[in-house]
Amino acid sequence: MRLLAPAMIAGTLVLGVVAAVAAPQMADAAGAHTTILPGQWEYSYRIGPIPAGGEDRCLKPADVEQFSKGICTRKYTCDYETRVVQDGKVALKGTWTDKKGRVAPVTANGTYTPESFRLNVRMKTINGLPLAGVMDAKRVSAECKAG
Repeated sequence: MRLLAPAMIAGTLVLGVVAAVAAPQMADAAGAHTTILPGQWEYSYRIGPIPAGGEDRCLKPADVEQFSKGICTRKYTCDYETRVVQDGKVALKGTWTDKKGRVAPVTANGTYTPESFRLNVRMKTINGLPLAGVMDAKRVSAECKAG
């Protein structure tokens, strides 16, 4: 039995959370953004009290559409039976399944503005160990970095 590595969890969280936050109703009929905005974002992760890394990520409008179709890395399939993103609040509940069919339940709750979000994540590893983490993200620029 192996645990999901913190870096893998963090990477999966990024994709899952960005998809969950950015995809629903990216813009209303008048064109005003109702969730987060595209641009250059900075992420930081903690697993419990321990820093688990961070990264910069460019979120383009075209990426939002792709994220809404597949909100996981290639290593996992993520199914959310609950996916609520509205009025500045996020609530997710579902499972992550690896390629060997092992399932890890996950729940996440948090808040967002157009330029930031914080998500508290609770899950069990594929062998049943509880794990809690926090992901903070903020938009640092409307334009993505070159390259």
